[in-house]
Amino acid sequence: QSTHSLQPLDVVLFKLLLTAYSKELSTHLHKSQGLIPIKKGDCFLLFWKAWIISFKEETILKSFEATGM
Repeated sequence: QSTHSLQPLDVVLFKLLLTAYSKELSTHLHKSQGLIPIKKGDCFLLFWKAWIISFKEETILKSFEATGM
């Protein structure tokens, strides 16, 4: 079962991803002053920026170290 093996990703990486994605959304809404709707294509670009920020090699390694794996 891979759930136990992937736990470090939940503990560190996905938390960082959620934070980064929320920040990207907030920045987008602030820039558009909430007047421009978010389109499907925008969601991917915002998510991709958050992914790049969150999923770095050093962060992945630290996530496994944090859980003792």
